Amino acid sequence: INIILRKDNNAYRSFYNALLNEGYRDLAALLQDGIPAISSGNGKSSMDGMTSYGQFKTILCEGGVPQRPVVFVTRPKLVDAIKQKLCCLGSDPGWVTVHGMAGCGKTVLTAEALRDHQLLEDYFPGGVHWISVGKQDKAGLLIKLQNLCSRLEHDSTLSQRPPLNIEEAKDRLRLLMLRKYPR
Repeated sequence: INIILRKDNNAYRSFYNALLNEGYRDLAALLQDGIPAISSGNGKSSMDGMTSYGQFKTILCEGGVPQRPVVFVTRPKLVDAIKQKLCCLGSDPGWVTVHGMAGCGKTVLTAEALRDHQLLEDYFPGGVHWISVGKQDKAGLLIKLQNLCSRLEHDSTLSQRPPLNIEEAKDRLRLLMLRKYPR
């Protein structure tokens, strides 16, 4: 507890969430009144306990963002560099590509950057869609594209059939990105 008290508010919230997630609800209940509020970009408190945090976790989960691995090493400079590139998408729509050799931590670093509540709230208010492509044969790529089309069209009133080939999937995704998801 002394270590947590020397840290910032995120440590307290993380400890509280760990107690909840590991089945220590009684202990978490004792700490609940002391949970610091997270302020949103508009200066108002966006959380009285865990409401906003739960919604935030849901956005990441629904978007397919990978969870933090059990063995996790923080690399704040690299995570901040990715965050800066993602923030640039607010004024200059485009793509951020993270590349490197297999197993160097690209996925972990990028997912960690997306765990920034303020980043998602300010620059990706509609959520995110995580897609791992890697090396795919044409059938595997088509399945990935069909899945993405389905996820992006989930709230569409028209239930469309999945694209039958890669070209049709590319055309549908192009239109979705231009019309429905320009950012």
